[in-house]
This record gives sequence, structure tokens and C-alpha cells, in this order.
Amino acid sequence: MKRQTKYCRLFLLSTLSVIFMSVMVGCRYLSIPTKDDVAGGSVQQRGNSDAPVYNSAVIKGRVISLDQARASTLVVACPLSAGSTKIAEYANANSQGIFLLYLPQGSYNLYALTDYNHNGIYENDEISGLYGSSFSPQAISINEGDLLTGLLIQTSAGNSRKIKLPPGVNFSGKQEFLKKLTHNGQVLKIYHEYFSLEKASTGYWQPSSFMKVFGAHIYLAEDYDPRKIPLLFVHGTEGSPHNWIYICMRLDRSRYQPWFFYYPSGIRLPLAAALLNEELRELQQKLGFKKMGVIAHSVGGLTARSFLTRYPMDKQKSHVPLFMSLATPWSGFAAADISQIIPHKSIPVWVDLGTQSDFIQTTLASRLPPGITHYIFYGKFDKLSGNAALDERAVDSAAQTYGFDCTHDTILSDRKLFREFREILDRELRLAN
Repeated sequence: MKRQTKYCRLFLLSTLSVIFMSVMVGCRYLSIPTKDDVAGGSVQQRGNSDAPVYNSAVIKGRVISLDQARASTLVVACPLSAGSTKIAEYANANSQGIFLLYLPQGSYNLYALTDYNHNGIYENDEISGLYGSSFSPQAISINEGDLLTGLLIQTSAGNSRKIKLPPGVNFSGKQEFLKKLTHNGQVLKIYHEYFSLEKASTGYWQPSSFMKVFGAHIYLAEDYDPRKIPLLFVHGTEGSPHNWIYICMRLDRSRYQPWFFYYPSGIRLPLAAALLNEELRELQQKLGFKKMGVIAHSVGGLTARSFLTRYPMDKQKSHVPLFMSLATPWSGFAAADISQIIPHKSIPVWVDLGTQSDFIQTTLASRLPPGITHYIFYGKFDKLSGNAALDERAVDSAAQTYGFDCTHDTILSDRKLFREFREILDRELRLAN
């Protein structure tokens, strides 16, 4: 009997493997290029051979130029491991001096190099600063899923004579580095090329490359107007602000202003939620808005719910009285469960999308804060989310659930949905103080 049970388990595993491999071949899911989001074992912490070796945490900081140099600055992370001669990751500071480093778990020193001669090359004699004091680097340790913020690096041309890179790290030759193009709170039209589906796909399959160029920020469709209520739209996997064109083109722009959280959708969902919280906190501090609505599609609904439950913006009074989710797979995907038992390199987000993942369990077990009203929209012909869109743990806490004759994607351009959407929007945000 025991032998029969063992054979049954092996047969089931083999069957699941065939299904899983079919998904991989047919849909390109659960596989990433070998050179993206995977680092060498040198960044693993000593004595911990199981430490993650894919990019899984973010360091956010600012570069401050003491000599007010108008030149591009590169921030590099050097792993604290014996004999390492390669940087673990790099990021260009944007026009505001902000940098985002997307790194594996580990310990690092941060150095800054500034292109003072404007030749497009970062060189050893252009070391402009480091994270630390008295020209001595201060080690930074990060764990999987961490978001460290508030780091400052002061730069000056004179530092090149006092600061040295670790032995073996060399910037004397021509090297290509991706440039940072955007910043939080930037005003961009919804049809901007940065939001193209091709670039959004890069955020899913090569999130490290996306993070270098675009980071993870909130973009405004127009200059901020304190008389209008912000509506924050959160896309799902391989999504971008382009997904929201139908709805945004029909909004009452005299009352509402659309904002978009644009992030690499291949990253871990707790990290995406942390980045959303940080960027929104920064905008709230700068702009002082009183209330807003959050609208999310597909996996973006899981990210948004995690943000709302983990990071209440105000314990006494929420800035987000309304949350609407469209076609969200609340229960996750069985294929993602299989991905965790078959050896392969998987896209980081799939760790969180399994039906038994810690993220799914924690996110649905956490109740939305008082004062936030949640409405669920789902497509009756949605084959991707399927029954996961009606998980009772999410439905039971929602104010109401609406079904429409549409698919996972056409739900974003359904006329009946938009009429309901508009009525809820006006009713709930008018009632919110």
C-alpha cells in the first residue's frame, strides 16, 4: 500500500511537471534570462549558503553635490566578500539626485562616480563620494524584501584623491551603463513612449534593467491641482499606464486627476507594495493631498491590498477611502506552486503568486483598515484569474462584487463596467471627508 502511494505521488509530480513545462514553453512564464536578476555566489553572506542570489531588495538614496557639479553620477554597490572584483549592481542618479539600487540579499559598500569631464565614461579618477564618513565606507546589510531609504552620499571632485575603490574594481575603460530617465511625481502623458507595452514587458522579464532606467515611481498625467481628487492606478504583470487609457480618457477631469504607479512587474510583490508606499508617502508630504482613490488591475490588486493593509497612511483617518480592484487573482495561481518544486530560475514575482505562498495568505488574512471601502469587479469570461477572482476571503470583506461579460483584458474597456465605476467613484469620494 505504501509503495502504491509512493508511485501515485511520483506519477502526480510527473504529470504536474509536464503541465508546468507546457506552460513555460507556450507562454514564456516562469523563466528569466540568465543574466538578469541573478547574481553570483560571491554576494551570499558567510555561513548562509541558502541566501537569495537574485535581486530582491532596494536601497533608495540621494546624491548631494557639494561643488554643484552638473554632471551625471553613477552609484555602485560593491559586495563585502573576500576577493570580489566586480560590482554587484549600479544605478544612475536622476535629475533630482535620487538613485534606486535593486540588489540581492547581502552586505555592500556604496561608491559614487561622477563624469566630471563629460566624456560619457566613468573612470577611477572620478570617484566623487561614498556612503559613510571620513572617507571610510559604511557597510549596508539588506535582507530579501527590504526597502532601505534616506541614504545620503555627498560628492565632490576633490574626493577622487582621498577615496579609493576596493582592490581590483576598475573603471578605467569604456563601459555602457543604462541611464535613469524618470523620477517620482513626474508629469507624463498616458501615451508616452516610456509606458509602451514593450517597455512594460521588460519590467516583467528583465526587472533589473527596468529598475535602472525607470525605477518604480508614481507619474502624474497633468500638473497637480489641489482642487481635484487623485486616482492612483496600479497595473498588473506586464502592465503599464497604457492599460488605463479607456477609463482615463472618460474620467471627469474637472474633478479627478489620474496618477499611475509604474513599476517592474517581475519583482516580489511585498517589495512592490513597499515601493508604492514610499513613493506615495513622498508625494503626500510634498503635495499634501487629503484623499484619493486606488484602482488596480489583475495582480496589481494584490500589490495594492498589501500596500493598504501593511502601510496605513494615517491611523486616525485614511487618505484612501476607496479601493476598486479589477480581475484580481486573489487566490494566486497553481502554476506558481509547481514552479517552486521544479528546479529552474523563476521570475521573482512567482514566489508570491502561488496559492499557498506566504504573501497570498498574509495579504488576504489582513483586513483593510477602517474607512476604506473595497469594490470587486470581475470578468465572467476571465480564463486567467478564473475562480481566483472570487476568493471568499476577498469577497467577504468587499462592499459589493460586480460581474461583467468580459475577459481578463477587456474588463479595462467595458462600457457597462465604466458606468458602474463612475457612479461608485462619485458616490464614495463625495461622501469621504
